[in-house]
Amino acid sequence: MPSSTPTGFRVAVIGGGFAGIAAARELHRRGYAVTVFESGDSPGGTWRVNRFPGVEVDTPAVMYSYSFAPGEWSREFPGGAELHAYLGQVAREAGLLPLFRYGHRVTRLHWDESAAEWSVTVRDVATGDEETERFRAVVSAVGLLNVPRHPQWPGRSTYTGEIFHTAEWPSGLDLTGRRVAVVGTGSTAAQVVAELAGVASQLTVFQRQPGWVDPKVGRVYDDADRARLRHPVHRRIARWRLFLALERRWLGGRIIRPGSDVDTSLVDACRSYLDEVFAEHPELKAQLTPTSAYLGKRAVHSSTFYPALLREDVTLVPRAVVGMHEKGLIDASGEEHVAEVVVTATGFRAAEFLGGIEVVGRGGTVLADKWGDDPMAFLGITVDEMPNLFLLYGPNTNWYAPVFGMEKQALFVGRTLDELRRRGARSVEVKASYVVALNRWLKRRLDASSFAQTPNYFRSPSGRVVTQWPDGASVYWLLTRLLWKRSARFR
Repeated sequence: MPSSTPTGFRVAVIGGGFAGIAAARELHRRGYAVTVFESGDSPGGTWRVNRFPGVEVDTPAVMYSYSFAPGEWSREFPGGAELHAYLGQVAREAGLLPLFRYGHRVTRLHWDESAAEWSVTVRDVATGDEETERFRAVVSAVGLLNVPRHPQWPGRSTYTGEIFHTAEWPSGLDLTGRRVAVVGTGSTAAQVVAELAGVASQLTVFQRQPGWVDPKVGRVYDDADRARLRHPVHRRIARWRLFLALERRWLGGRIIRPGSDVDTSLVDACRSYLDEVFAEHPELKAQLTPTSAYLGKRAVHSSTFYPALLREDVTLVPRAVVGMHEKGLIDASGEEHVAEVVVTATGFRAAEFLGGIEVVGRGGTVLADKWGDDPMAFLGITVDEMPNLFLLYGPNTNWYAPVFGMEKQALFVGRTLDELRRRGARSVEVKASYVVALNRWLKRRLDASSFAQTPNYFRSPSGRVVTQWPDGASVYWLLTRLLWKRSARFR
């Protein structure tokens, strides 16, 4: 059992969401002196920030939760507030809350070779004051979807209404009876549209390109359901049953091969759902039918989005927004649309890992320059020339079981730092050959995948897929278990 006695070996964890809590818990129980820098006022990460109407997870809670903290869920797909509360409870029960420094954003990391330490610059969100502290190791757990993508449309400065991103939803906003435009038709937009339909007097939805949608019903749990999931054996069975069902789709990359049996069956199911909902609306059905493979862009799981588009007070515009005017938006055909409120569900800058943090590693290597448009790491966790720096949910680690992945990544970090101390070494760094070999394999697999078919958040400006993992979660787990020590160079 890892020691929980503090050692004085200081580790900074950046971010207090799912990844940050996983890392802080693993390192705290191994005895490291952990400080969690969180820019917000509580643990929760994306589930603290995102408070838009209808926000909920797309993965069943039995899997979208830590293996060591079952949670008490009201339904199969919990809402954002419930997930936020869950993360706060986990952090409290693990004794992590005293480790948090709220309202502090890390802006710079600089490796001091002589001291074998990271100089960490932190800004007070409220005052703007900066201070610098020193840590033996740093774990970045800033997440994948943390920097909103704000469209810079011509004419935006002339618009007289309200405009905001879904991740910046104003507190107490009432849209009853107002003319609202939602830009985007991805997962977030689908949830927002379903909630605002019937609330806004007129809801206009702008679609740049359609994506596949499959129905998501989800159970509301009763006392018997919760009691069953509270039982360790029953919960473990439910978790593994779901894991194995999804793993069969992903193992060997079957689900991401255009035209594979898995891809075809999922596309056929989505087509059947389109046929069912839009049987009497062939034009709308045609506008909503993609031409890509199932995962050409992130699939939307919703049973309420399509029905919302059938309402008389909801209009789908199957064209991108290209500009704004005083009273609203201009689409790609040049048509002007009036909207008192514009909601941009335009996603995040997911391909820009560690965005907003300047990182200077060994020999003065600037991480942003090293990466350019194509972030690369070994199993998404370590980067050569960046000693004692670890990433959770880093490049190419996004798949159907992100929390499972974060736990394995946290274990990788804990084992590596324990080995560093056991050897009496000052630093640990991944061997460059391992980074090159893994990313050569990733590129080969991903260039032929559905992810590379269409514009999406998976890809960097160069077109390389930098967010997604191309195989089963079991393959990733096995690689982290086998290679954590072999890939490392201790000095």
